Amino acid sequence: MSASMAQKRKAQKWAPYLFVSPFFLLFAAFSLFPILFTLYISLTEWNGTGTAVFVGLRNYADVLGDSRFYQALGNTLLFMVMIIPAQIVLALIVSVILTSGKVPFVSAFRLANFLPYITTSVAIGLIFSILFDWQYGAVNALLMKLGIVSEPVNWLGEPGPARFVVSLVTVWKYFGYTAVLFLAGMTSISRQLYEAAELDGANRLRQFFSLTLPMLRPVMVFVVLTTMIGCFQIFDEPFMLFSTFSSSVVGGPEGSSLTGTWLIYDTVFGSTFRFGYGSAIAYVLFMIIALISIVTFKAINRGDEA
Repeated sequence: MSASMAQKRKAQKWAPYLFVSPFFLLFAAFSLFPILFTLYISLTEWNGTGTAVFVGLRNYADVLGDSRFYQALGNTLLFMVMIIPAQIVLALIVSVILTSGKVPFVSAFRLANFLPYITTSVAIGLIFSILFDWQYGAVNALLMKLGIVSEPVNWLGEPGPARFVVSLVTVWKYFGYTAVLFLAGMTSISRQLYEAAELDGANRLRQFFSLTLPMLRPVMVFVVLTTMIGCFQIFDEPFMLFSTFSSSVVGGPEGSSLTGTWLIYDTVFGSTFRFGYGSAIAYVLFMIIALISIVTFKAINRGDEA
């Protein structure tokens, strides 16, 4: 009897570990192992088929001396400046409208705002490449009909317009997701605070800046950080946009839309098949993202610490 009880207690002791083991096994196989293997590959010269030759930190030195890497990094920082403010402002406006209680068919409106987020990148590339086509695009036709431009704008063939289109597509796709986050934050704010503000004579605009925005600070921090990280991961939108427009344009016109992720893809699977060098680019980008995220987080929360 005692032996049976001992076996039962032993089984109960190991049962929790047995139930959670599938998660750790899958995590080790599909997350931890690829991360560690990529780190090892970044220290080698390998084309994916032959024998990997250990080269130490040479790939990292090559990354720090690569002009294309700095071009991709500069493009990413520029996209951050163009995307983050527009996406946050647009998402805030939509969230305020949805929480105002004055929008008919609010469920349909929410769905319409969230649909771009679940739209596939292939469809987005096709749609926007047609809309912004130089000769036959609807955007140029509309602008010329309104008299805003006198001749078609080469949206996908010049650096400035190309960056604008990529930023526009990214904001269009992700502002609905950001609006959902803000909407969740706004609905969690107690209505009693707004009632007290109304008794004090605060109008809707005053309530928004003095009550809603301060209460949304944790959500705002999360949105800013995740959007920054998302800007470093931009790949699908420009790749499909310019691949649809011209399969030979890597990084858009004059490399104006080349991002770090696109550079990794082109290095590993495109022109050179340098798996080690591409892995080194990935780890350098990871360190840059981590550094910028830490600095931004501390800068945003400096007021709270004071």
